[in-house]
Amino acid sequence: MQYVAAGTPGPSPVLLVVFAVGGLAALWCGVNWAFDVRGITTSRAERIRRRNEERWAAVGRLGGSPTLFASAGCLRFLGAVMACAGLVLLLATYALWHLN
Repeated sequence: MQYVAAGTPGPSPVLLVVFAVGGLAALWCGVNWAFDVRGITTSRAERIRRRNEERWAAVGRLGGSPTLFASAGCLRFLGAVMACAGLVLLLATYALWHLN
């Protein structure tokens, strides 16, 4: 609080709140995607992948799915990356709060 007395403003409380809320949201969504406890994300991804394969097979294209992000493993990986991004935002919030 010595900086406030010297006339130097501290970090904006709005910025701290935005970082904290963004970090918590990213952490929450990322953990839900990464662990996928109820299996909603992976089952939906599997349906999308199958539907895309059927469409491309009807067109005459052989092999794989044109949608990279429709696999369950990819969604779990993206969820883990999002959770890590949420942790980074929370750490940035903590650092800004303590460094003024």
